[in-house]
Amino acid sequence: MDYDQRSEALSGPHWKADGSSISSDKACPATCRVPAKALNITWGNDPRFWQWIKLSEVETRSVGFDEGARLLQVNWIEVTGKLPTTMFNVASTTKYEVYYVMKFQVDAFGWHSVPIKFKVRLNGQETVKNFVLESYKEKHDVWQEICGGEFTVSKNAAGVVEFGMFEVKSEWWKGSVVLAGIKIRPKEG
Repeated sequence: MDYDQRSEALSGPHWKADGSSISSDKACPATCRVPAKALNITWGNDPRFWQWIKLSEVETRSVGFDEGARLLQVNWIEVTGKLPTTMFNVASTTKYEVYYVMKFQVDAFGWHSVPIKFKVRLNGQETVKNFVLESYKEKHDVWQEICGGEFTVSKNAAGVVEFGMFEVKSEWWKGSVVLAGIKIRPKEG
């Protein structure tokens, strides 16, 4: 991202994705890691709502990300991203799953009241999952991978896969979560 793009990204209240840090997982070339900074985060530039934090070396080795976005509090959560399907160099048709790598802190709140909507869209085909994240809060300060949907890529297929996590309809405040990023990997079984 050049200086003008970064200045524009930092000038408003919303974080605009910096895709330069997206990589394939060294341990498994089929896995793609999308760090939190490579996502669009509504209110992500406003320190009243989100903060960028450095993860410890132990956490970095564990989850594969060195930074995270700490959600302090927000009642409108919208985190989105997109990747070209060319990132998934498949030899045959492959189904992928999108995982949000998150850690609920001990004082996490607001995750019991309304479901969070997870969307995945590829070339007009969209899947939506809705569920309440309260059960993930029970394991506080532990990194968890929350499945946000799936999509299928065919050999030599062109397109863009879009994914997102939303809760924009209620007035419930949610907070005390760290989002390290998203992992996209082939579905097992």
